[in-house]
Amino acid sequence: MERSSFFVQVALVLLACACGAGGDLGREGGGAGEASGGPSTSAAGAGGGPSSSAAGAGGGPSSSATGAGGGLGPHVAEPSTPTRGGTMTFTNIGAPGWWPRRIDREPGDPACDYKDGSDTWGGHCCMTEHPTTSDKLAPFDEEMTLIMKAIRVKQLAVYQPGGDPAAWQMVSSWDARSGVGSNLLVTEGQTTSADFTGDLTKKDCVTYFMQDKPFSCGDGKDYYCPDDPGVMHLGWAGSKLVVFLASMTFGDADVERCDGGGQGHPGPWVAFVASELIRDGGRKWNGLCNCYSKTGTVGDGCGEINVFEVVMDNNEHSNREFMSTGVRSYQEGHVGGSVCGAGCDREAFADDVEVVDACAQEAYEKGPVIEAGGRSDGCPTWRRPIGDRYFMILLDEAQRAIQVAVFHPERIPSAAAEMLPDLPGRLSRSAIDAMISMRLPE
Repeated sequence: MERSSFFVQVALVLLACACGAGGDLGREGGGAGEASGGPSTSAAGAGGGPSSSAAGAGGGPSSSATGAGGGLGPHVAEPSTPTRGGTMTFTNIGAPGWWPRRIDREPGDPACDYKDGSDTWGGHCCMTEHPTTSDKLAPFDEEMTLIMKAIRVKQLAVYQPGGDPAAWQMVSSWDARSGVGSNLLVTEGQTTSADFTGDLTKKDCVTYFMQDKPFSCGDGKDYYCPDDPGVMHLGWAGSKLVVFLASMTFGDADVERCDGGGQGHPGPWVAFVASELIRDGGRKWNGLCNCYSKTGTVGDGCGEINVFEVVMDNNEHSNREFMSTGVRSYQEGHVGGSVCGAGCDREAFADDVEVVDACAQEAYEKGPVIEAGGRSDGCPTWRRPIGDRYFMILLDEAQRAIQVAVFHPERIPSAAAEMLPDLPGRLSRSAIDAMISMRLPE
């Protein structure tokens, strides 16, 4: 990602990027897909919008692919060399604190107690300190929006606790066999639809996934209301589980720029971010007026998780064959986010390896644990998968934990067997606990 002096001076909070040193191997780049951004009222990604002709991959319609509360049913996966799977477990997540929130007040209003100045494009920026007393995942207990780029998706499901405390329900879903989301809207540029092709590898556009329920921000005096209908939908608040079947295998040269202007950025990126962050008036690119950071140096604000990011920024931290996972918020600023940079060789690891220690240059024999405010089991990072995988991120208030996992379709661990490959409409609380307890490989 090109970093001009403008970004160095005013947009450290613009990008999800804490690119400074972090151990011998540095830190993750922070949004390979972020080069496509801009003001939300203009082209924040033009062309290639979701199409109502979505056919999807992996076979024709199935009677089991009913979606959401009815579940999705199993999907045929592309054959590839089976791997042992991997997890990264983030513990001790959540703490009382605050982040800067943009609100719509006149210059000089005393509510502008964090900032009373200009946004990235010269408009007025009023921000206030927004506190929380929660320690249950905070700030990740707030609404969150899923972001993807440069990945080919076949199934996607979101689960959350329902009225029955002993069960989690599928609340949103999409399947390539039908191509239509259930309580799931997809926004690319200025196009928002429940229809989705699943293939995000043709252009480097940033794509947002939200519920189909509208978000109401009132008159903007206490929560900023952007003129951007594409992101004015609810994210997922509280505990949540996102799982999707997808592939990151494609030719880099086949990826075009989002605006159609030549070669695009081919780095896959999956992020789960505070919905407030994309409602800043620039979909996260309004670096001078968003909630990403309260110090201007790291993402110590309203919360972002780079769930899976292939860092391809043409620097020593980059390597197309590995993925990074990092958690950012006011609690600690940056947790995890190790990269296996230019010195890493994919072939140095066995074919069945999924998660590796970038510092020790060794494969893990047991899934690493990273404690917010505490120790980390080395410098965990992922080998970029070849072929289909189930990718998962689970955020649980009860255990104050975030579990990130990668499963090969032919080697589903017993702890995830209630969920995969059937993706049923309901999961027991015991299944959630079992998945948080996974330490893959075992």
